[in-house]
This record gives sequence, C-alpha cells and structure tokens, in this order.
Amino acid sequence: MNILVLSAGRRVKVVQYFSKELAKSNGLVFACDMDVFAPAVYFSEKFFKVSNINDEHYVDEILKICLDHKIDALLSMIDPELELIAKNQKRFESHGIIPIVSPLPMVELSFDKYAMHRFLIEHGLPSVPTFNGLAQVGIAIGKGEVNFPLISKPLTGSASLGIATIHDECEFKNFRESPMLRVYQPFFKDKEFGVDAYIDLLTGELVNLFIKEKISMRAGETDKSISVYNEEIVAIVEKLVSETDFKGPIDIDIFEHDGEFFISEINPRFGGGYPHAYACGMNFPSYIINNLNGIPNESYNGFTYKEGKIMIKFDDLILL
Repeated sequence: MNILVLSAGRRVKVVQYFSKELAKSNGLVFACDMDVFAPAVYFSEKFFKVSNINDEHYVDEILKICLDHKIDALLSMIDPELELIAKNQKRFESHGIIPIVSPLPMVELSFDKYAMHRFLIEHGLPSVPTFNGLAQVGIAIGKGEVNFPLISKPLTGSASLGIATIHDECEFKNFRESPMLRVYQPFFKDKEFGVDAYIDLLTGELVNLFIKEKISMRAGETDKSISVYNEEIVAIVEKLVSETDFKGPIDIDIFEHDGEFFISEINPRFGGGYPHAYACGMNFPSYIINNLNGIPNESYNGFTYKEGKIMIKFDDLILL
C-alpha cells in the first residue's frame, strides 16, 4: 500500500509515522508540495514539486502522480486543500484512490467559523460566542452580551493568519475591517486545549482521542503542551462525533472559561500538535491503514494514555 501526503510542508513527523507503519507491509509514503524546500518531503520515499493548489490543473497533476506511482490513498496537511480533495473524491475513487478526508459538507462547515458556531449551538454543543461582522458584534457589545478584549479572525482563515486583538472601546471604534469577511469572539482563554480524535472511515465511530493542554503556540500550531484527561471534554467530543459526519483524523480546539468548556474551531485533518498524541500511543496512521485494508477499528473504550507527559518542539535542519 502506498500513500501520498499532499502539501507536506513542515509535517516531518507525520510523514515519518506513515513511513514506519507502511514499512510493516512493504508500503511507501510519497509526498508533494509546491515548495521544493518543504522539509517533510525529504523524509518520504519520493517527492514531487507540484503547482499551487489554486492552479486549474492541480487535481490533474495529483491524479497523474497517483496513477504513475500506484498510490492507494492520499491526504492533505492544510485546510485550503481539504475542500478541493473532498470535491474531487469521486474522481479519485473512480481510479481506486481513496482520499482520506471528511465529506464535503463537513469540510465546508469547518472552514466557515460562523456557520460552524451556528451548527454547534443548534446541536446542543458549547461554542465560543461568535459574531459575524462589525455591525453584529457592535450590537452585542451595546447589549452587554460580550466584553473586551475581542478576537477578530478571517471568516475562513487558518493557521492563525490575520488574527487581531481589540482591547477596548477606543480600539473597536477605530478598527477597520479589510475586504475579507471577519468574525469576532470574546477572549476566552483561561486555558486552551487541543483534542486529536480519530473517527473510523468505515463505521463513523470514534476510535480514540487525546487531550493536551496548550502551554505555548508558534505560528498557529501547538509548540509546547501537556497531556491531560477531562471527562467533560470527552463528553463534548463524543457528542460532536455523534452529531456530525467527520471522518479520519480531526483536530479540535477547546477553551475553558469560568469553569466551562467551549469549542473554538474544528480542523478535519492532522493537527500541528498531533506528534504529542502519537508519542503517547495514539497511532492514527495505523488506524488509517486498517481502514484502507477494509478493517474497522475498535470503537473508543476509554482513557488509555498517561497524563502529565509534556511535549516540547524544537528546530532541526537538513543539509541538501
């Protein structure tokens, strides 16, 4: 079995994890990126420099790579590409190539922060209060429904790009929106948690999850974290899975505020902090390989990892 990692970027560890698991059955991991100097591609069996994902021939390019190198499945490491892969799922499947991606409606929902907020509230799930545009949040401020500081985010952004903090009434009056649509949220950050969860591709059941409290972030990804267990968070994730149709690996951001937990964002892909989960025994690549072989994974059966394990990322280099 061969797997292609799209937009591999800096996800060296994920490529290595797949290489290790696939080697057990003589399978290979390939990688591609538009940047020939993306570090992760140098840890694959072979890598391919490809066009920007917005290029009209990008999918044709990926499909040709898959056919030429007998690729059985593919997955992407970045949010903007997920929708493209989901839209072309049937095309890939018609050639016997399985995209490891959630259904298109779930991908579209997760990429629209306001739509996701409305969905969560309608399905009885806790969500960080989210306001669509300056006018809406201005009304909420006037009614006392939200207080400063506020976080302003692009409606469909990712990787913490374009985020701004509005500290007080003066800054709010002087804040000018860019043409990009934005949402506004209160600064809920007593504690921030990241949840790595795997949902079986075949059964749709939750297979396993890992909770980490974030100690620090860098470029929108978890840089330092500590493994924790919290039954309230587990209950939230279990309900989320039951109310949605996500598949495969998902990354959930949850804030604690005044003793309550609120979902902030859901990313239907491997999260930047997933290496912490893997190091604590959450072997998502093995779950994926089982599913690709037609084997359902056992459903979630409770807490299995150790609390108090700290992940610290650090820089390394490759000399080419």
